[in-house]
Amino acid sequence: MPRKLIVMRHAKSSWNNPDLADHDRPLNKRGERDSPKIAEEISKRNWTPDLILLSSSTRTRQTLDGMGNRFDGIISEIRPGIYHGTVQDLLAELDNMVEDGTTMILGHNPGSELLIKHLSGQWHTMPTASAALLVESNGIWEVEDVLRPKEI
Repeated sequence: MPRKLIVMRHAKSSWNNPDLADHDRPLNKRGERDSPKIAEEISKRNWTPDLILLSSSTRTRQTLDGMGNRFDGIISEIRPGIYHGTVQDLLAELDNMVEDGTTMILGHNPGSELLIKHLSGQWHTMPTASAALLVESNGIWEVEDVLRPKEI
């Protein structure tokens, strides 16, 4: 079974409270709507992860909470290194990814786009709540598909 990786960007966050630190910004209404929508599509396509690694930010934790209708019971680990992580930081977080299954990394941009580019050599735009499925074969990662809320 090939190793699979879902690279996902958090859902749309709110800018309503300028006093909040970036790390503490919550989801806005669209983000709350898109989280279960993308989870439903991931589930329908049988991409359901075995392990979810997520940023410590409020908006990523709320994105995962909103996806709970499909992802209850999946092991998730909050990884502070994903928040504003470089490609090298994100790769380090993936050192312990599932060998025979699917790992999801739920984070931010530009990290999501840069990680996909680094692994696959392909550039994919990742608006909020987007998820890309990458599949590894013989050490080579390829993007199988990208889900964007406005396209589903």
